[in-house]
Amino acid sequence: MKKILPISISVSSTIDSQLILHKAQSLANKLKFPHRRTITDIDTELSLVYRDNGLQLVQILETGRLRRLLHVDFIKGKSGYRHNKNLTIRQPLAKAIGIKQGVRPSVLDATAGLGQDAFVLACLGCQVSMCERSPVLHSLLEDGLDRAAREEKTMEIVSNRMKLLYEDSKIYLHDAPRIFNTIYLDPMYPHRTSSALNKLEMRVIRDLVGDDEDSEMLLKLALSAAKNRVVVKRPKWAKELSDLNPSFVVPMKNSRYDIYLTTA
Repeated sequence: MKKILPISISVSSTIDSQLILHKAQSLANKLKFPHRRTITDIDTELSLVYRDNGLQLVQILETGRLRRLLHVDFIKGKSGYRHNKNLTIRQPLAKAIGIKQGVRPSVLDATAGLGQDAFVLACLGCQVSMCERSPVLHSLLEDGLDRAAREEKTMEIVSNRMKLLYEDSKIYLHDAPRIFNTIYLDPMYPHRTSSALNKLEMRVIRDLVGDDEDSEMLLKLALSAAKNRVVVKRPKWAKELSDLNPSFVVPMKNSRYDIYLTTA
């Protein structure tokens, strides 16, 4: 798939294992990225590197150290915390998606990113399909799901309730049957000089996928494809994605969910 921005990326490994080296070579071939056998050989801006805790997108610093930029981990970190501590249907995301007592909508996360919200919804019992068009983000997601599928506490969640699609959501929604109760959109936030939007992780994702300038078109396609509702996550200060007013809004401290009902 075509890269949005001209970032040079290679694939490598810090693990001296024939299995992992073969895995790195296979990923490089799949993505049509150069393969570098060791990190000392890396001559690209960024690199997808297999490390002890999984695949990471890294930057090689002048000191030779690896600076981790992106990593998908459904077992530990933020996703692990949300899995252990924040599985309530009273949270704003659950309310926006349409989760109620005894009701678990099927969900398409059309802008999967690092999969954090999709994982929460799967933990809450929803069947979640994730669309990701960035080859780098898709590879990180695929690796994160694979590792979580081998972990006892996350095995059933990711294996039975999460499905990853390497798709451009616009193309997928144009051709897809009307099978999802809820379609979830979390496009790149508009540019703004603020600490939240200048976080390293967000800057790197923006460099990989661009500014999501097709978000309004994606919303229109989602409205035609969703059985019950489309949910759009927006910064608190940002305008709606289109001239269409949402049916209602679920507010949060710094952001909000705009909900567009597609059924009476």
